[in-house]
Amino acid sequence: MNLEKLTKRVTKELDTALSDLPTKEREEILDIVKRAMSDTSARTHRELKETAIICCGPEADLAHKLQEQMDKKRDMLIANLSAMY
Repeated sequence: MNLEKLTKRVTKELDTALSDLPTKEREEILDIVKRAMSDTSARTHRELKETAIICCGPEADLAHKLQEQMDKKRDMLIANLSAMY
């Protein structure tokens, strides 16, 4: 599933579910969810990067190129998630 669509869906569902809460509490909960999604993305990225390096052992240059691309995508994802709140 596209992360942007997932984030929008979760945000909409949380807004509906938390509509009775005061704004401060609602914002705290949304922030917790945002951090959880960001942490999950970072952890997955780290694990995939380690796998790429292990698989490409002799081709270290290729592994570094993959790492750079993954870093760029991760940074873009985090920026997009941060901008949503």
